[in-house]
Amino acid sequence: MKKFIFGFLILFAAANSFAQTTRYQSKQFTLISFNYQISNDLKAKLTQFEQLFPETESRKADRIIGPAKEITWYLLKARLEKETGMYILPINSQGNKFKYDVYNFPSLSINSALKRGTSRNYMKVDIMVSSGITKKETGYGANSKNETNALDLKNNDLCIPSVTIELTLYNDKGILPIRKEIGTAVASEAWDLSEEVFTGIVNRKEYDRNRTNTLLGLTNAAITKLFNRL
Repeated sequence: MKKFIFGFLILFAAANSFAQTTRYQSKQFTLISFNYQISNDLKAKLTQFEQLFPETESRKADRIIGPAKEITWYLLKARLEKETGMYILPINSQGNKFKYDVYNFPSLSINSALKRGTSRNYMKVDIMVSSGITKKETGYGANSKNETNALDLKNNDLCIPSVTIELTLYNDKGILPIRKEIGTAVASEAWDLSEEVFTGIVNRKEYDRNRTNTLLGLTNAAITKLFNRL
């Protein structure tokens, strides 16, 4: 009986993966908005590492968010294309038809995109990096069994961050989303803040994709959670 259940679970997972791939296979998507935010409390702790990042060309741009946002986008884009079969057009594919933010990412509503764009499908991405989910919080993937939530962090250089990714998909038929999913990952261990948190962002070192001890590793885990819901 156990062998039968185990075999069924394998077949179910394979079928789900196949359905996910065929659902978006070869469909072209255009990015219309990519919001990347770091909560105020965590940002205050990360500011001490700003010198690791290059100066920005715009006064409105943030030294940490700019590089983190760019690398995160290409990580998400690569996995979307590989694991769902969709094709995502370059972020500047719509040229001056679209408005762009200070980081050169499209920044407009679905209403504006439908009026100005020429794509059949659109996507919006919202990412929040925060200092974790406390014991009293719910939602966005809170897990009461996660022991890290119960830690008493007396050291100001310690934090338990989380990354939440919200992906919204549209087609050219209207403003209502055809799909909207959220994936959240919480660090399995408290971060002792250092420049190692930015491995792969401020240097060319490889981050461990199977661990949540770096910003990119935690983001990768959130992407996996998101894909499990697509």
